[in-house]
Amino acid sequence: MIQVCYYKGCGVIYGEKEPLSDKRKTHGLCPKHLKISLKEIKAEMKKLMDMTGSFRVLIVEDSTLFRQLFKEALHDRFPSVEIYEAISGEEALLQVETLRPNLIFMDIRLPGENGLQLTQKIKARYPNIIVIILTGYDLREYREASSRYADYFFSKVSSTTQNIFTLVESIFPNRL
Repeated sequence: MIQVCYYKGCGVIYGEKEPLSDKRKTHGLCPKHLKISLKEIKAEMKKLMDMTGSFRVLIVEDSTLFRQLFKEALHDRFPSVEIYEAISGEEALLQVETLRPNLIFMDIRLPGENGLQLTQKIKARYPNIIVIILTGYDLREYREASSRYADYFFSKVSSTTQNIFTLVESIFPNRL
């Protein structure tokens, strides 16, 4: 599988390039642009910290197994973070209204409204909430659409737990 950086049209091939017989492409961030992205998120999240110091994460995912594993991994690594869940667009909008999360991990394919439409609605009302698309569908049209509405796009296929932990650690400076 060939990994290609999508950051602002970078197009650099990175990571494991063997075996070359596997010509499928997956998109993510090369190490240079991952570091830049993490700095951008860290700067944005500093602005979002509320007076109580609590930090709220919302996971919007219809797969119960993935949602639970992701929540457990985040909680194990970051026990002081408040983590909430939603399985549909309707439930996610209610959670956003009541909880005002600082960070949302959003799947694209959800029951009812898709994650891109939902992200567009959330960002129109709450532009300071960071939304990260985290999907198993690494399609060009999804990456392009997410670049219009979401802050970041990560493929479940090419992102490791360690990449996600690095991202979260950069968002929570001096808080873990």
